[in-house]
Amino acid sequence: MFKRYGDVTAVAPLSLAVRAGEVLALVGENGAGKSTVVNMVGGMTQPTGGSMRLDGRPLELGSPREAHAEGIGVVQQHYALVPSFTVAEMLALGDSGLTGLDRRAIRARVEELSSELGMMVDPDAQIGSLDVAGQQRVEILRALSRDIRLLVLDEPSAVLNPEDTDRLFQTIARLRERGIGIILVTHKLGDVFRACDRAAVLHSGNLVADRPVAELDEERLVSLIIAGQDDAEDATKVARAVSADFGDRRVEPAPRSSDTNREPLVSVRDLALNRPNGSTAVEGVSFNLNAGEIFAIAGVDGNGQSELVACLAGLALPASGHITVSAGDARSTLDSRNHAHWTPGALRMAGVVHIPDDRGRQGIAAALSLVQNLMISRRPDERFGRGPILNRARARAQTQTAIVDYAIRTEGPDQPIGRLSGGNQQKLVLARELSGAPRIVLAAHPSRGLDVRTIAAVQGHLLAARDRGAAVLLVSADLGETLRLADRIMVFAAGTARGPIAAAEADEARLGGWLTGRAA
Repeated sequence: MFKRYGDVTAVAPLSLAVRAGEVLALVGENGAGKSTVVNMVGGMTQPTGGSMRLDGRPLELGSPREAHAEGIGVVQQHYALVPSFTVAEMLALGDSGLTGLDRRAIRARVEELSSELGMMVDPDAQIGSLDVAGQQRVEILRALSRDIRLLVLDEPSAVLNPEDTDRLFQTIARLRERGIGIILVTHKLGDVFRACDRAAVLHSGNLVADRPVAELDEERLVSLIIAGQDDAEDATKVARAVSADFGDRRVEPAPRSSDTNREPLVSVRDLALNRPNGSTAVEGVSFNLNAGEIFAIAGVDGNGQSELVACLAGLALPASGHITVSAGDARSTLDSRNHAHWTPGALRMAGVVHIPDDRGRQGIAAALSLVQNLMISRRPDERFGRGPILNRARARAQTQTAIVDYAIRTEGPDQPIGRLSGGNQQKLVLARELSGAPRIVLAAHPSRGLDVRTIAAVQGHLLAARDRGAAVLLVSADLGETLRLADRIMVFAAGTARGPIAAAEADEARLGGWLTGRAA
């Protein structure tokens, strides 16, 4: 099958098979065509040509519901769950065989599936009360609520801690034993070599390899992903630069500054943060964010990280405690207790920039061009016009410079950003936020879901900002990334903050203990 959008070929004609009880890794750079393949298999997008068959039966899928009815389940990277529903209600919503809300039957079905897969889920738990691993289990149960023959998992370990990742792969092993075919979409080489039988590699929309994992090693797989061939010298250099395993393994950290008297640009004192539903996400948070350092907040999503970033960006206020930000040349400070002045605009004028964790909702306007997106949150700059009048020629030239400097794959500055891959959208966000030498950088999951080359670029830009003297707050669920980049680390887990600790004194065992609420 293949997919074209006008004159653009998103996926060239390819032939791919998944056998019963087999786990196929689908890998490639952002924009390689993985999402298009998943969308065609899952009924979200119809192929331009070619055909699909399941158990020998021809399939013509017009919607995800039709795919599910035919025996194909898809668990997307961004879960489609209703926070106010219970687990049982979500299962009923996704399974037309349980309509009528026979709650006893629904609860029994949840318990049966949970027991079969060894992933216990409370049928009466509210979705909004579950952590990210719990929500993922619900999505898997929804996908399996019918007689599924093929399950597609899109970046399933991207937001999980090591313990929950272990549980996920135990579940995958049980599904394999039941004869279910699995397509695992991932940017993590550790996932490929741990759980998969074969690896299919997409490069620029073309299937360049479909091989048993036993015939591959890490360097060869990264070379295929980046350059579409086994012996690409440039790809090998990039692979080595990012440790050849997408950050799964501890590597030597970036060089740290030896200056222990760096200037504090942000002071956080006795902070408590509430979730949107009013519950306490985390409390007792105190730290300084200093010039010329990367200060990392590690933890599983939902433990107060997004609330902290929102407060620091002026989008929310603490439940208690306060934050002060040095306002720069005037030697004044902004204080979160002064609500009238604690705004995104005031903080941006003080040199705070924000790389959000959800670029689709908070970082870009999908229908607007790259030029318009680059200008969206720029503070007044006479280079690009005065007042409401934009000097389009200069703005377009600046966008072209960003395209070159950040290696953004695009048709040009006027292309709608929504037509770019996620990695290229992220590069535009980075170009916008990091240009102009910001003083304070808020980077929330900046490399989540990105390919190896883009991860290297993102991390390089953050290190460069640090080396220019910026204070960088890094929020990441990836311990490898945290240990590689951070000067100091704090962990949010179970409603409390642990640390900070110098990165040189940290390791995965200690941080993993904190992540799961254990002392270590």
